[in-house]
Amino acid sequence: MKKITDFSRSREFSRAINDVIPGGAHTYSKGDDQFPVNAPAAITHGKGARVWDLDGNEYIDCSMGLTSVSIGHGYEPVAKAVADAAYQGTNFQRPAALELEAARKFLDTVQSGDMVKFAKNGSTVTTAAVKLARAYTGRNRVAIAKEHPFFSYDDWFIAATACDTGIPVQAKTLTAGFSYDNLSSVEELFSDKNHDIACLIMEPVKFSPPKEGFLEGVRELCSEHGVVFILDEMISGFKWALGGAQQYLDIKPDLATWGKGIANGFSACALTGRAEIMELGGIRRTGADKVFLISTTHGAETTGLAAMVATIDAFKTHGMIESNWQRGEKLRQRLDQIIVKHQLESSLTVTGYPCLLAVICRNASGQVDDTFRTLLMQEMIARGVLFQGLLYPTWSHQRAELDHIERAFDESCAVYRKAIDANSCSNLLVGPPAKPVFRKKI
Repeated sequence: MKKITDFSRSREFSRAINDVIPGGAHTYSKGDDQFPVNAPAAITHGKGARVWDLDGNEYIDCSMGLTSVSIGHGYEPVAKAVADAAYQGTNFQRPAALELEAARKFLDTVQSGDMVKFAKNGSTVTTAAVKLARAYTGRNRVAIAKEHPFFSYDDWFIAATACDTGIPVQAKTLTAGFSYDNLSSVEELFSDKNHDIACLIMEPVKFSPPKEGFLEGVRELCSEHGVVFILDEMISGFKWALGGAQQYLDIKPDLATWGKGIANGFSACALTGRAEIMELGGIRRTGADKVFLISTTHGAETTGLAAMVATIDAFKTHGMIESNWQRGEKLRQRLDQIIVKHQLESSLTVTGYPCLLAVICRNASGQVDDTFRTLLMQEMIARGVLFQGLLYPTWSHQRAELDHIERAFDESCAVYRKAIDANSCSNLLVGPPAKPVFRKKI
């Protein structure tokens, strides 16, 4: 397989963009420090599961815009719906007629809650969920799953991370942690009758199935102690099922947050929930205290909602969830065979569900190692696969794209084998390893 070696325009772009944009990107996961030095610095365009960089290099996209592009880049039915909406006007003095249609369609699709509030980014709706929970319970603290990497850029979450510079010290006291799949850690949160916990938020699932009874136990504990149970479906929505992982795992939250893939990469996020909680953010309870829930000029801008409606229609018309799972399972089987071929079973593990896979990279001692992960990224990228650790099969990842990923993985594993044998990446990795997003020092 021919290797990509020309990144000259990418290097120029990296220097220029960091001069005018802090971090060089508008989400830290896209920054230069998250990739090997041979990664493309910018994407000029994409089509389906393929993207092109400034130097004209072509790649198979594995994470599809941090899993937000759920069908494919430039998918025409969605793009046409967006264009049609744009020509009709994107923002008005009163709600657009499309808002009612979009709300009904979304609620009918995800089957989670009675009401919905739309926004443009995930942090807006997760913070709104926390605000509702505090108003509903009269309590202040938020319980978060420690193993889940990101819920919001707002103080209530960032206070619990290593990146807490700029966050008031007082905010730290308002967040408590528990361990996913450890029901005892949740019970401990509520052991003090004065726990002051308004809500518990977690993703329904990551890569490993939850232990039997864990989700049900959390649901029961939250109900017993009057704590609002929030499921963050930002990643899992439209992957495990159209109704998210909560539908797949048969668990019902009080509130749920949605984003990323619900509009095929266009900006649309949602908060859904029980009417008695959601209505606190409304204006029909005359004489009651008003909760200033979400008020954003662009929250229901028509192009995002049109993209969401068209995305839902496409998923239903083509049975995309089932198809993605089938192709994802075949991809996992083939990658496992390649790992065995190179005798890397103790060093590389493909984990997750067929709808969202992750490759765990370990060093010769069996420890998870970002340097070795960066080496695998470097080698995959050099072979035309834009890879950061995740493998997200979408409708656009058909046999040709999956074959390319498999060939690149095979050749990359041969390089990885050399690093394992040498117990070092020093002669193979060009530049520094990728760094964690949440770290104390730059």
